[in-house]
Amino acid sequence: MEPEAAPNAHRTAVENWWRSFRSTTARGFAMYSTANTTGHRSVYEEGNALDAAEATFDLLMQGPAPLSLDGRQFGRGLPARECTLLEWRGLLLARETGVDVRDAVWAELVRRSRKHGASWTIGCVGIALPGLKRIAAPLIRDLQPAAADDVVSDLLTAFLSGLQTINLDQHSIAPRLLWLAKRAAVRARRTETATLPIAPDDPACRTQQGASGHEDFVLADAVAQQVITAEEAELIGRTRLEKIPVSQVAREQGESVRRLYRLREQAEQRLVAAIHAGKVTANSVGPGRNQDG
Repeated sequence: MEPEAAPNAHRTAVENWWRSFRSTTARGFAMYSTANTTGHRSVYEEGNALDAAEATFDLLMQGPAPLSLDGRQFGRGLPARECTLLEWRGLLLARETGVDVRDAVWAELVRRSRKHGASWTIGCVGIALPGLKRIAAPLIRDLQPAAADDVVSDLLTAFLSGLQTINLDQHSIAPRLLWLAKRAAVRARRTETATLPIAPDDPACRTQQGASGHEDFVLADAVAQQVITAEEAELIGRTRLEKIPVSQVAREQGESVRRLYRLREQAEQRLVAAIHAGKVTANSVGPGRNQDG
């Protein structure tokens, strides 16, 4: 399993990272503020960390030399030219892009983030934004702004920590990064809502089914206990909880529908057995259990 950021370092890490990034691109921010509308400026002042990341990523994609990767270094039917990271985001989301290609590109992105720091790190965040936002949306929907900010902060910090620690020799780099982020965000939401009273007819109450709590907590704990993989948890979460058709996920990932059905069935069999054995519960996801993942 991939290590996670220490809980007490979450907000500090995000704030320090943003301060470092903005100080290294001070000229760009000044030019941007002068040449563009105030819309993006208000995002930095009022939005959450993902909003700031999106605005910063947009900034990096402007100008004469936006961050880019040459598709020729990967081959495999990719464009034989330099592509901006915004283009790469679209390519990596395209259903015709195979898993091996995605892993090769993500490995290069992570290596550049580790070597060059701030700009390539926000580039990685920018490419992952669709997935990060999809994770955050249901977790912060009914939270107060301050609590939502804490959840998003933990989500982003775990992703950033994963960029430094994730094993690039294993497959499914992006799903594993997103699952690290999701585990942190689920844990943060549970902390934020632990003392809040819930009315019986509240939608949040109705989601607490199954083993002993929210299904996302169960999946997170199953990954922590190595009952299922991050890839399998993401598949179950998207197709069972979010009701996304398996065929759609297969198209997005360039996988066969049959393989994903088989993968999900096998993972669910292990998950059910672990729940019945008491090895996996929603309540076990927290600071006291398997901190090293």
